[in-house]
Amino acid sequence: LGQKEPRVIEFLNIMDDEINASNKIINDLLGFSRVGKPSVSPTQIEKVIEDALSRTPIPEDIELTKKLATDLPEVKIDPDQIQQVLVNMILNAVQAMPEGGKLTIAARKKDEFLEVKFADTGCGIPQEAVDKIFAPLFTTKAKGIGLGLAVCKTIIDRHQGNIEVESKVGKGTTFIIKLSLKAD
Repeated sequence: LGQKEPRVIEFLNIMDDEINASNKIINDLLGFSRVGKPSVSPTQIEKVIEDALSRTPIPEDIELTKKLATDLPEVKIDPDQIQQVLVNMILNAVQAMPEGGKLTIAARKKDEFLEVKFADTGCGIPQEAVDKIFAPLFTTKAKGIGLGLAVCKTIIDRHQGNIEVESKVGKGTTFIIKLSLKAD
């Protein structure tokens, strides 16, 4: 049929793309509604960062720099949930730099927190959007549905942590994740 009607293949490809987009929306909605209580254990954040990077392709036109302190303490986290957050941070940074740029991932102990920063040289986020980006269903992306950062915030909140954003349009964005080092 595809040989007789080449448009059939084109339409099947469009349908396939739309089904994949629908699946992503459904999975994001399910993920947002089901973020469970973290199952925490002492974890090296370096391993979680490496695992997140191994799951997230970085285009060749994006320069990746890692600045991980050498004396990072273990932190009590759910490594799977935190990896989900880190993957989302990396994907957002990559999507913000379609023409290439620089992504810097840094981690250090600061006061009673383990701080992980994701800084990109992408398009930045307009100031009026910065206050809304963690709200469910708010997005600045043409094909986004606005659940990624909402899920990230929920996960970090459930870890008694904090997530902040600093951004300048045309200069880039930095997300700062703070995970508590205090014993429960």
